[in-house]
Amino acid sequence: MQPHSHRRVTERSKVWLANYFDASSPLGILRRIHALSISSDTLMTVALAGSLFFSISPDEARSKVTLYLLFTMAPFAVLAPLISPLIDRGPRVRRIVVIVSGIVRFVGVFLMIFELRSLLLFPLALMNLVASKAYLVSKSSLIPELLDSDSRSQLGSLVKTNANITLLAAIAGAIAGVVGAGILKTPFLGAHYDLIVELIPLSLFIYESRALIKHLPVRTPDQPRNKTTKKRRPSGPAYAQTLTLSLLMSVLRGQVGFFVFLLAFALKGAHSPTWLYGAALAASALGSALATQLTPLVRRKLGETTIVILGTIAIVAVAFVAATLHIGIAGAILIAFVLGVAAGGAKIAFDASVQTSMAKHEYGRLFARYESYFQLSWVLGAFVATLANLTLGDGEAFLGATAILALASYIIAISALRHSGEEPSAEDPEWQ
Repeated sequence: MQPHSHRRVTERSKVWLANYFDASSPLGILRRIHALSISSDTLMTVALAGSLFFSISPDEARSKVTLYLLFTMAPFAVLAPLISPLIDRGPRVRRIVVIVSGIVRFVGVFLMIFELRSLLLFPLALMNLVASKAYLVSKSSLIPELLDSDSRSQLGSLVKTNANITLLAAIAGAIAGVVGAGILKTPFLGAHYDLIVELIPLSLFIYESRALIKHLPVRTPDQPRNKTTKKRRPSGPAYAQTLTLSLLMSVLRGQVGFFVFLLAFALKGAHSPTWLYGAALAASALGSALATQLTPLVRRKLGETTIVILGTIAIVAVAFVAATLHIGIAGAILIAFVLGVAAGGAKIAFDASVQTSMAKHEYGRLFARYESYFQLSWVLGAFVATLANLTLGDGEAFLGATAILALASYIIAISALRHSGEEPSAEDPEWQ
């Protein structure tokens, strides 16, 4: 019976995977593409970490990481004014942006293989970051369109769809991270070979992304193009809702960037084994994966806004407990896990909030703008951790304090919206 049961489970798994990544399904194509994109990004992160951080002294690492962080700000300075208007032009352009982003990343990675130890590494990394973020913005804009066009989709809601794609990203990133770390630590290999291997998922990304053009939505006569509407700035209660919610999301992303670098420098300064940092990153990834399963369930009872608020409150609690009890690396790993749950669940809820409350022709601008806020917050948090040279306990206390300030600011913003008449109506399920 056991072999028979094992074969039955195996067959069911094969059928599920075939349906999940079905090339004839618009969402199946996007899942394939997203897994390949995340794998590529992870391999590049491992390669850059091996060449910019772990192989040099702490003081030199701070200066190089600071320079790298400066470059990570630039993609969104380019993305918001240039790429987002293109994404707003329609479904076909969004799909073309996905394909072009893959080609640009392939060329950039190929050149980085030969320039990993030179100053040309930074502009090439910048080029890849711009292309990667352009893809992520296009992906967020495409999800509602693909849900509408995929009659076989049984995901049921944007929250659940976003959660499933986020879980897929976590799994793909974990697998690519293990492969990349193995290559990095293998004698006679190293960061160059991570970049060489990265060309494989990027090649497949370009090949798979062509199929998105075949699944363009049919334009009906009652859906004319309205250029005036497309150029109008978003406004109204729904926009005010997403804008204020982005405040909390920005703080959560900033805390993630802060804690990643706080922990890295704390462990490096104490000459701790590398596996401890890996354990913290694994805890964060596990938290993000758990968030993909919990968020759709919580959404049945609570609104997207409440999910983001609860995540911020959880950070306050665990950060102050860890800082007060001085539980060291164990507390840091716990914080990494809670941050993964809170930030992961909040991002899923926030994306769904934008996708359900705003018009489709505004997705490009909004996602580019909000991703700009979030990335800038992540970089600022990383800057604080890199330059301030805080102890682990002080950093944990700082984490809790910033979360409290974010909640207070959010409450003030909501009060201002109520008095200005910009708050969404009581009929909006998000605010019930």
